[in-house]
Amino acid sequence: MTDEHDDITLDADNLDDSVVAEESAQETVKKLRGKLKEAEEKAKEYLDKWQRAQADFVNLRKQDEEAKTEFLKFAGAGIINQLVPVLDSFSLAINHGNKDAEAIYNQLFGILKSIGLEESNPIGEIFDPNEHETIGLTKVENKDEDHKILEVMQKGYILNGRVLRPAKVKIGHFE
Repeated sequence: MTDEHDDITLDADNLDDSVVAEESAQETVKKLRGKLKEAEEKAKEYLDKWQRAQADFVNLRKQDEEAKTEFLKFAGAGIINQLVPVLDSFSLAINHGNKDAEAIYNQLFGILKSIGLEESNPIGEIFDPNEHETIGLTKVENKDEDHKILEVMQKGYILNGRVLRPAKVKIGHFE
């Protein structure tokens, strides 16, 4: 009868070589995992940078479009500024009863209004130095009229929300 242990022969050299090979393989796997982790971190870093650059580009494009729109809103401000005295002359002629001047004024103002011009005729409003220019004070007995615009001496004009020429006004002064 043979002993069960006789079938198993352990070769110490083979055992040492397989252990060394396994340890070497584990070390290689560990190094490869480290390199993979570094590569994944680099890839994430590059992706983040690319996404930021993409967002910056989109924002820059939006800013450029807004700047173009803003430029176009006020591109005609110079010529409109030159036409404002013409509107004043027509208003003066209308106030003196010239009916022909009224039609021309309405036609000219209609064209300018279509590109964003508005009249500022602020009677009854509170005085705002950003929109109005005071040329005189009028004593008032009612405290509610203090700093209110009582008379417009010259209309102001606003182009697309920006004061082109402030209205010249007289305001109430309560003592």
